Amino acid sequence: MGKLTGKLIRNFMTIISIVIVISLIFISMLLPYIYNNMQFKDLKAVSNEIYKSLNNYDNYEDEISKYEIDFIIISKNGEDKIFTSGTLPGKGMLKNINIDTLSQKGKYAMHKGASEFLYYKNKTDLGDIIVFKNNRLSSQFIKATYIVLISIFFLAIFISIPIVSFLGKKLTNPIIKLEKASLDITQGNFNIDVEDIKTKDEIEELSKSIKIMAKELENKNIMQKNFIANVSHDFKTPLSVIRNYSEAIYDNIIDENEKTDYAKEIINEVDRLNGLVMDIMQLSKLQRGKDLLKKEYFLVDDFLFSFKDVFKIPLNKKNIKLLIRVTDKNIKILGDKSYLYRVIYNFIDNGIKFTNEGGKIELGAEIVKDNVKIYVKDNGAGIDEKYLENIWQRYYKDKKSGGVGLGLAICGEILNMHDFKYGVKSEKNIGTEFYFFTKFNY
Repeated sequence: MGKLTGKLIRNFMTIISIVIVISLIFISMLLPYIYNNMQFKDLKAVSNEIYKSLNNYDNYEDEISKYEIDFIIISKNGEDKIFTSGTLPGKGMLKNINIDTLSQKGKYAMHKGASEFLYYKNKTDLGDIIVFKNNRLSSQFIKATYIVLISIFFLAIFISIPIVSFLGKKLTNPIIKLEKASLDITQGNFNIDVEDIKTKDEIEELSKSIKIMAKELENKNIMQKNFIANVSHDFKTPLSVIRNYSEAIYDNIIDENEKTDYAKEIINEVDRLNGLVMDIMQLSKLQRGKDLLKKEYFLVDDFLFSFKDVFKIPLNKKNIKLLIRVTDKNIKILGDKSYLYRVIYNFIDNGIKFTNEGGKIELGAEIVKDNVKIYVKDNGAGIDEKYLENIWQRYYKDKKSGGVGLGLAICGEILNMHDFKYGVKSEKNIGTEFYFFTKFNY
């Protein structure tokens, strides 16, 4: 038996016990009152029937004998007529009853410790008709009720334990499955089996959420492994170059002119490694929210045109045209200028990388409803649709271009910090557009 099933059974038994105890308390308080009132009504009805018999001069003695009562006293002008069931004390003892002291209804005992009777006194023009009935049935009835309730209590426990146990297992089995699935995920096994959980409640919703989480974690895990492999490769290549060139210089197997070239190449590779390390540190800092933005309003027109000469050499090398279009030269946006500069720089750099010779890149800003859209559009090779979903991830790598793809991951984090909506649209062999939206001012 599972812990939860045992807990359910204990709680269920506790609830039943509390209900039974409360029921017994209320019954002991209310049942005698209710039962006695019912008996008083019956006694009143009997007294009315006797009155009718007396009034009609019927043989009331025969009429009296048919009622289930112990004795009747008919009192008029100080004369008492007593009729008994034959199982009670003699009439002499009954004559000791003081009729005048009796209220309309109540309880009466011959003496202390004697049997208790319920009575009803009906005042009529023919005299007082007092009907008595032994009260022993009331205590017997209540005692029987207690026995029935206690029997029901034990019967309920006897029946409920297997039922609660069955229901507990039905409830806990999917929870145990989810627990196992969670442990599997922590151990790196993302192929979890929770498909058969069909409880049609929050547990089923939880199983679906865990399934989605496992899939997402699996994707992240794959990208993380790829990231480590890619970073290792990107570190290994320049380190190999540095080692080989350094050995050549150390072994003195090259002339003085080549030493200078080798030294320059070593410096370039060191710069490349340094740039990669800085990118990783920058991305980590952005994701931890450690870098605070320094926002200011600045003109979009001046900002975009500042890129005109930045890429002059790589643009000329591939004979690519950079077109800058701004629909309103007075538009201002609020943001961290240096960070947004890095975003645009990366977008243009990617555009140059994937645009064929003689192509074009368009950098622009246009008003779309209440926002300004800033975009970089090229007519290059385009990006395969299956890569678009993960293109902003830090572990994404484009097989065609190489590299660990940290540039776009950093761009995504910067735009997230600005609360800008952003995205990418691309068609194979037609081109790609990177963009983001922000509020503007004049």
